Amino acid sequence: MYTVLLLLILTSFVDIEAKLKKNYPPHCTQVTKDTDYVSRFKLDYPVVYIHPGVRESYQPMYCLSPPSVNKAVTVVCDWAAPPQVQFTLGDDYMHVMRQDPTGRYQGNAIITTYQLCGHNISHVDTFENKPAITPRMT
Repeated sequence: MYTVLLLLILTSFVDIEAKLKKNYPPHCTQVTKDTDYVSRFKLDYPVVYIHPGVRESYQPMYCLSPPSVNKAVTVVCDWAAPPQVQFTLGDDYMHVMRQDPTGRYQGNAIITTYQLCGHNISHVDTFENKPAITPRMT
């Protein structure tokens, strides 16, 4: 009885995982930039989608002031090809350019980002689609 139940649960999990992978863009670009400064806060940005038909997008970056930005990591995934991703530590925005030879830019591109910061980022509270801020233990 327990074996059958366990088998059903495992089968469901594998099926769900396969569906998620099928609906997730296969071509990804990861960009990581960091320094050796001590970080006090982690900013986990909400997942951002670039809608079908849209070629480029800008994502606001809230940890500014280059000496205070310790690390920024973003992964951008798309359907046709790996996107181009550009930013510098301390930039106000990250720039994403989708690559599609057909020019259709089908499906959503998905952007996931986090930053490690070394200063008080209370100004972030004024933004609507703000990142989750977590104090870090040093």
